[in-house]
Amino acid sequence: MNSFRNILQLTILCVGVIWLFQSCKKKYDNPPVNTIPVGGVLTIAEIKALPYPHKFVGDSSVYAVVTMDESTGNLYKNIFVQDATGAINVRLFSSGSINEGDSIRIYLKNTVVGQYTGMVQLDSVDTDDNIIKLANNRHLTPQTVRIDQIEQSLQSKLISIDSVEFVSSSAGQTWADGQNQVSLDRTITNCQETDEIIIRSSGYSNFADDLTPSGNGQLTAVVTQFNTTMQLLIRTPDEVLFNNPRCGAIYVFSKDFNDGSITSGGWTSYWNGTAVGGTNVGEWEIYGGDVASASNYEGGANYSTTSWLISPPIDLNTIAPGTPVLSFDNVTQYSGQALELWVSTDYDGFSDPDVQGTWINLTSIVPNWDVDSGDWDFVSSGGIDLSAYKSGSTFIAFKYQGSTSNGATWELDNINIENQ
Repeated sequence: MNSFRNILQLTILCVGVIWLFQSCKKKYDNPPVNTIPVGGVLTIAEIKALPYPHKFVGDSSVYAVVTMDESTGNLYKNIFVQDATGAINVRLFSSGSINEGDSIRIYLKNTVVGQYTGMVQLDSVDTDDNIIKLANNRHLTPQTVRIDQIEQSLQSKLISIDSVEFVSSSAGQTWADGQNQVSLDRTITNCQETDEIIIRSSGYSNFADDLTPSGNGQLTAVVTQFNTTMQLLIRTPDEVLFNNPRCGAIYVFSKDFNDGSITSGGWTSYWNGTAVGGTNVGEWEIYGGDVASASNYEGGANYSTTSWLISPPIDLNTIAPGTPVLSFDNVTQYSGQALELWVSTDYDGFSDPDVQGTWINLTSIVPNWDVDSGDWDFVSSGGIDLSAYKSGSTFIAFKYQGSTSNGATWELDNINIENQ
């Protein structure tokens, strides 16, 4: 009897262990399959042709590529999309992970196409329920246009414009008011100054307090409209490539470092500091192939240094009539002493500038020095009047200084003297 009971207890125990083991093998649910229907396929042109407002109630979709997203803060709960037939502004219920270059399908049910202050918009779009990502990195090529060609038919389109510049009152100014988070308008024009258009930038953008460039060149933007006024939105200042001389500018002196040389064109570099492993720490050098750079940081430490970048003698007496105006691009990062601008009319061209020549410090009259904003975006200095230093042998110089406790990195490019 006892052996029977033992066998019965053992059997029950084994059954229990087997049940327990199987119960631990939990079966997880599979994720739901995306079943958002496609329905009828519309183009953006067909959507914009509908009478406003129009709410989509059935199953329908539009395929498009995102041309501008919210990543820089110049848009909020908005994106722009484009297909082969046109472009449209899409207003989102909430910000989502929709990126420029995404190829998407927008399920149109419960969305509304309408018009607000002149802009045709697809409104009430839910990033979860209405947008299906199909691919990424499908970046579109902007359409090249002139300012005078920008009108309502280009609304929401990605465009590029060549040979334009900011008008004088907009050049070298902040894109917007980032301190007070106020959006601002800046105006660009062509070389004939016959056509102008506004660039509108948000005070919430991450480039709001950066300065607009002073040169001339090409930009990429999205066309928008406010009532009857056409305007532009940039995606990033990196797409505003105003690196050429302004329209009508006559450069009597220029240095851009594009040849990869600090000293070409008669420039000199005078350095006083510490050599570490064969490197003159803090000496002006070429960085990235085409800009001048100075930094006193090497091997995890800062070193005391003074480094001058000095122009060749410039004959400013040839500028008559006219005013010699100096400008340059500059950028800095990290804490340390400010870069300085100096001028001399009696330097001998080769001695230590700390002990030879009468040097006048112009640092305080430079309109725009960059501040450490965490990026490497150049800002234009704005114009510096050199008419008080006209001579047959005028030198300009940039003086970099660093200490053992700290040191900024400074970069320079596009040093020009213009006859104005």
